[in-house]
Amino acid sequence: MPLSDGYAVSAETLCRYVGRDGAFISSQDHGQQFGLAKPFDAAEKISTAIIGKEIKEVIFSEVTGDLTLVVEGGQLEIICNSAGYECYQINGPGNLIIVGRGGNQ
Repeated sequence: MPLSDGYAVSAETLCRYVGRDGAFISSQDHGQQFGLAKPFDAAEKISTAIIGKEIKEVIFSEVTGDLTLVVEGGQLEIICNSAGYECYQINGPGNLIIVGRGGNQ
């Protein structure tokens, strides 16, 4: 998922967007029907909520590896659910690669 200034994030774990307007989108719900005409597309909904928005703050938990990206209108939370496996990756300019995982590593 592209972010601002040439950065992108990919996640292999639970992600959720929490909006200040009460919006709550969880990657756990991706593909669920929920009585809708078509399955819920969490990836598209989360992308729409954050793409093109400037990252105002980054919050990182050294213990869990959880990453929160605060943008205008809400925040994307990437929640590490493994202490041993990579949970997300951030790519950026100059071949920057940041790998996140839990377990105080």
